[in-house]
Parts: sequence; structure tokens; C-alpha cells
Amino acid sequence: MNFTIDKKELSALTTMVHRAASNKNTIPILSGMLLEVSHDHGLTMTATDMEIGIKASSKNIEIIEEGSVLVNAYYFADFIKLLPDTPISIQLDKETSKLNITYGRSSGSINTYAQQEYPALPINNMAHSFSISQDILKEALRKTSLAAAASHFRQVFTGVLFDLDNPEVLKVVASDTHRLAYFSHPMEQPTENPLRFIIPLRTVNELTRLLDDSSQKIDIAFTENNVIFYNDDFLLLSRLIEGQYPNYEQVIPPSFNTQTKIETKILIQSMERARTMPMDNKVKFQHFQLSFNGNEAIINAYSEIMGEIEEHIENMEIEGDADIKIAFNTNYFLDIVKLLASECSQISISFSGSLGPALIKNPEKEDYIYILVPLRTTN
Repeated sequence: MNFTIDKKELSALTTMVHRAASNKNTIPILSGMLLEVSHDHGLTMTATDMEIGIKASSKNIEIIEEGSVLVNAYYFADFIKLLPDTPISIQLDKETSKLNITYGRSSGSINTYAQQEYPALPINNMAHSFSISQDILKEALRKTSLAAAASHFRQVFTGVLFDLDNPEVLKVVASDTHRLAYFSHPMEQPTENPLRFIIPLRTVNELTRLLDDSSQKIDIAFTENNVIFYNDDFLLLSRLIEGQYPNYEQVIPPSFNTQTKIETKILIQSMERARTMPMDNKVKFQHFQLSFNGNEAIINAYSEIMGEIEEHIENMEIEGDADIKIAFNTNYFLDIVKLLASECSQISISFSGSLGPALIKNPEKEDYIYILVPLRTTN
């Protein structure tokens, strides 16, 4: 194998792919990244840890000799990132099994792995299911993944659900049982059959990193117990989380007693100050109490150790029962307010009582809601 490629092109491709490799030492070969050079596809890079796999190609190379090599993904990526912006020559020395990398008058060499046992991605028999714009999918994942659990004894809560029970509407949902994020989007081309699948949070993070903000389509296909997201630039394969996702729609209250609108920036500032109050020994996470007095909201954060903060937000809109006191996890509440701050100057909060779930959304949009379960605390 022998080829030349611009450093920026090589670095972009490597950055896209290498994170799918394993960073554990249990199976050393899975820490590798496969580089393949051919006249048909140019340079193709593949990495997988058997849970997730990423593959991407570039034809912007000068090929001297076709071939393939397996190198340590993370070391190769770190090294390439630090090279100067100049053409990079890469050649495999078959006698020493080293990959020689030349940049200007400098050079380096990297040990290679035996690639005979490197697993191929199971993509030969993948069946296309549907397509969606990259910007829509990226928005859906960004707005829902924050509600997924980092760990949970029910694994379905550590992923994001794609629900196409109605083939004409895609619903993307995540929940850790304390909060739920729900995004819906009408399908331009409905799927042939109802469909439901759950992807791990890690897959969400990697896919969000690869997607751009354009209306270019990305295709979704399935093979065995894997889902594949792909377009002309990259392919990402991920295992699916097995299990039945609970009926999330029953968490959404059918009606509300109180509706409010609050200035987003002012609410963020008040919440940030409230978050400086440390957690106490009774409740092991930061929390606050929200109440109303006339046309103002009162935010109270209390700590036995440090003291108390009381914030007043004036000139807000409130309809319905204003006699309500409700407590929330401060970080869960602030997550959604910051998320919506980029798209609306006011947020809408609807309450179903002091112990019932609250619904938070952009009052100008109907495609996204965030349900937050209150805390049972007297402070």
C-alpha cells in the first residue's frame, strides 16, 4: 500500500471514523482501524468495537499502490491530527510490518496489526427502511438524548426510541423515568410497515457528531440486530437495544391546571444562581421550589449547610390556578431551558398540580415537548 493525501483530508476522515474503535484492552484487534486503498473507492477507513462501527471513504488521494493495513485507531488519529498542513505520504513496509508516514522532510512509523481476523461490518444484506433529512434527525437526537439515562437496570431507558407505529409520523423519544423528551416529525415518504427500534446513547452521540445541518437525506437500513445510518459520506452501524419500550404517551398529562410563559434568559439567570446552593443531606441532588404570586414566579433554593436563595421573576404570564408550589431537580429543569433558549425568547410551562408532571415547550412549536416529574420534598 502506497498513497499520498492532503493532511486536512486525512485528518477529517480519521476523526470521523476512529472513535468507533475500542479503547479497552480486552480484544486488542478491536482497537484497530482498517485502512484500505483501491482505485475504485480511494481511501476507506473502518473501525468497530462490535457494538458500533463507522466506515468512510475519500477519493481525494493519489494512489501509487493498492493495499490495506490495520493500525491502532487512537494513536493514528492523535498523530495525524498534529501533522503540518502538507501532503502526507503513507506507505506500508511489508518486510517490517510498519506503516511509514512522511510529511515534508520528517517522517514516522507505526506498528501494524495482523488484519486477518479483523471483523467485517455486516452490511452486505442490509435492507433499506426509510430516509430523513440530516438536519431533522440531528435536531431530534439533540433534543431527546438529554433525557436518556446514563445507566439504568432497564436498558431501554439508556437509549433513544424511534417510533413509527404510525408510518406517516416519526416520533423520537427518550426518558430516564424522571423526565421525558418527545420529538415528532411528519414523514415525506411513509414507511411500508410500522416500525420501532431503540439505539444506544453512545450511538446517538456519534451519529450527532457525523450529521451536518443540511437537508441532505440520510438513509436508515437494518441487518440482523443492527441499524445502519448511511449516505455518500459515511456509514454508521450500531447494535439495537432489545426490549419493549413502555407506553410513553401515558406519561403526558391529558390536561393542565396552570399555564405560564416565562422569559427564557431571565429564567436561566435565576436558575444558575439557584444552582450555586449546594445539595443537602436529605435530598442528594440540587433542587428548587417554584411558586407563584400574582404575575410573578418565585424560585427558592434551600440548603441546610449553606443557606437560601429566593429569586423573583416579574411580569410573567400565568393562566389558571396560581396557587401551586412544586419542586424540581435543578439540573433537569435547567437542561431544557438552556436547550430552548436558542430558539425562543419565552418558554411555556404547563402544570398538572403540585405533584403531577409539568410540560415544557417552545410556545411557537408543536413538534417537541419535555415532561418533567416533580420532586416530593417539603423544602
